Amino acid sequence: NAELGVDINLESAWEKYGNGSHDTIVAMIDTGIDYNHEDLRDTLWINTDEIPGNGIDDDGNGFVDDVYGWNFYNNNNQIFSGTEDSHGTHGAGTISAGTGNGIGISGIVPGNRVRVMALKALGGEDGGGSTLDVIKAIKYAEDNGAVICNLSLTSMSNDKALYEAMKNSSMLFVVAAGNGSPRTGKGLNMDQIPFYPAAYDLDNIISVANMSIDGKLSDSSNYGKTTVDLAAPGSYILSTTPGNT
Repeated sequence: NAELGVDINLESAWEKYGNGSHDTIVAMIDTGIDYNHEDLRDTLWINTDEIPGNGIDDDGNGFVDDVYGWNFYNNNNQIFSGTEDSHGTHGAGTISAGTGNGIGISGIVPGNRVRVMALKALGGEDGGGSTLDVIKAIKYAEDNGAVICNLSLTSMSNDKALYEAMKNSSMLFVVAAGNGSPRTGKGLNMDQIPFYPAAYDLDNIISVANMSIDGKLSDSSNYGKTTVDLAAPGSYILSTTPGNT
């Protein structure tokens, strides 16, 4: 059963900060995003220095036709490949799906206050990828004006290069604490068994655990007194999925 008050007090935030027109860019380093989704297409970042589909690197940044971002997983400009990009599409909707348009859901950020930059670094059936591609995506995000980076991904391998890339970045990273043991499905204490990048001791990381609708930590969520900063609703979340669903 849902517990009253287990939410993020979104309406009061909307009242305080309003719609505004502050185009903050949020980099979504994840699987790809369905950029044609009717509830997302008006909220995604667009590289206005690039002429779509002409096969030319118009802005000279080394990426040809990077209109919505880049696919580092396949090294091309196709940021949406189909159902393997459900996770990124779902996350993008949680952040910025159109508010008040009578379609689907409302994202957390109303109006045109945020643009989501699609950076596909994960793919395939298991949604896996390499830290090298994540590092490349971080550099792209910084070079193109992103100030917040969403990383809903974890690894039990500590890649020092990823640590350095995040440490030296000017972006704020919002990072998933992770879904615990792949074997048991139970959350683990990250203070003892670290999951990266959430466990990195950096000032520009907010490490987020998964809270269920009863106000308790989800059984699958990692936790840690020093490695996790906060918990937010993360179970039974309705959001955008590929194909206008």
